[in-house]
Amino acid sequence: MNLNSMLDELTKLSRISLFTLIPLTAAFILTSYLSNSLTILSLALDSGVSIVVQAFAFNTIRAMKSADSIRFPHGTGKLENFSGFLYGALNIPVALYIIFHSIADLPAPAPTAFTIAQLPMIPSLIRSVYLYWFATRLSRQFESPLIESYVVDFRVAVGFDSIVILAMAAGMISNMAGIDGFAHYIDPVFSLCIGLYMLRAAVLLLMNNFKILIDLPMPENEQLEIIRVLASEFDSYEQIGTIRTRRSGSQRFVEIELYFLSTADVTAIASLSSRIREKLREKFSDLKLGILVLEYETAEESSQAA
Repeated sequence: MNLNSMLDELTKLSRISLFTLIPLTAAFILTSYLSNSLTILSLALDSGVSIVVQAFAFNTIRAMKSADSIRFPHGTGKLENFSGFLYGALNIPVALYIIFHSIADLPAPAPTAFTIAQLPMIPSLIRSVYLYWFATRLSRQFESPLIESYVVDFRVAVGFDSIVILAMAAGMISNMAGIDGFAHYIDPVFSLCIGLYMLRAAVLLLMNNFKILIDLPMPENEQLEIIRVLASEFDSYEQIGTIRTRRSGSQRFVEIELYFLSTADVTAIASLSSRIREKLREKFSDLKLGILVLEYETAEESSQAA
């Protein structure tokens, strides 16, 4: 799948996700108030965070589409990683809030109207399953941190919805059977599980994307590997210019300046570039390599130019 096709599919996914989430969040807020359910409030808070993140992601995708990302792809990855970082950063305090209130509610849980609490859950589950399938399909076709953040978001949503439906059904059955004491504990216990799951997912997403957002120098042993590869081809070029390296997460970015005589064969230069690329990729699995071909001036040419 080429980049344009991926961005078109991603735009569709983002649009469906954002504009179906807004009315669903409003339904969660209203239902949590009417049912006195901390679990539904947890979903409302998570949906509110998701609206912020998905609105940013939607605008990110539009920016990527309007930019010339086919010829100049550098930088779009940072926008994608920031979306994942933002989701993790916003969800951590939300998860902590849910965990705190769930634990505080456990000693004397308030009654919950389980029948009302279930009302928005079926459409929410249908939406979550469809969007998770959509995002997972895209993640198999194209490697993108933004798509991965969608996969995590919708996987959490599917888990939330499934757990909540089971919890509300168990509570409703317990009430009907006259086991009110047991039913009262269902809501805070399930909301606590949701909060812990949210916290784990948010921390992982935050840490993984933070590493990618921060550029670091390549270790010296990796830089030496680059020198060794260039040294093995020393008779195929005249001189090495500047070598620029950095790492971002698992990715390695290398830019090499190589000087050739003006009479050098273009096919030979292309073959050399291909060999260097293959040798470096054997050593670094996730490598972005750029080789700049520059003209080498002999002493005679320099004196003539002067």
